[in-house]
Amino acid sequence: METGGTQAAPVRNSLFGRFEAILAAIGTGWILVLMALICADIVGRAAFKAPILGVPEMVQFSIVGIVFLQLPLTLRTGGLTRSDVLLGALKLRAPRVGHALQILFDLVGCGLLLVIVVTTWPLARHAFANKEFFGSTGVVHIPTGPLKVIIMVGCATMALQFLLHAGRAFRAMLAGQRA
Repeated sequence: METGGTQAAPVRNSLFGRFEAILAAIGTGWILVLMALICADIVGRAAFKAPILGVPEMVQFSIVGIVFLQLPLTLRTGGLTRSDVLLGALKLRAPRVGHALQILFDLVGCGLLLVIVVTTWPLARHAFANKEFFGSTGVVHIPTGPLKVIIMVGCATMALQFLLHAGRAFRAMLAGQRA
């Protein structure tokens, strides 16, 4: 079954698939905690005229972490948004060309994500060394170092998933498989 242009892989068939599922589950749990925090803030504002300090900052900060935790599994299961009209037609009419283009797409994706990992590494080291934080001074301090680590882990995991997709497309290209 083709979804989003790449063959959807079973999630729990490998240790790596389980790792991706755990990352996504952490992201989902984080969403649930944020929802509870937002609801508590709304009740506090409406009923007691006392909002929970830092909720807007926590939500703003969390969105980035949640996205990078859930992206690898999204790619693995074929849920990454893209238009594959040309690629699908090529895989039917000229399977080897279509698979070669798929390999190129996957390798470019892998390369871009590795660039993010490499460029985020010094930022993460700097954030931990200087105890950087996000938020309002005197109100809420959220350390930025852990978020940078989450970004690197998510990008590295997604880069590896792109490589796995490229390998699958390479095998399909050698076999001359149609879409």
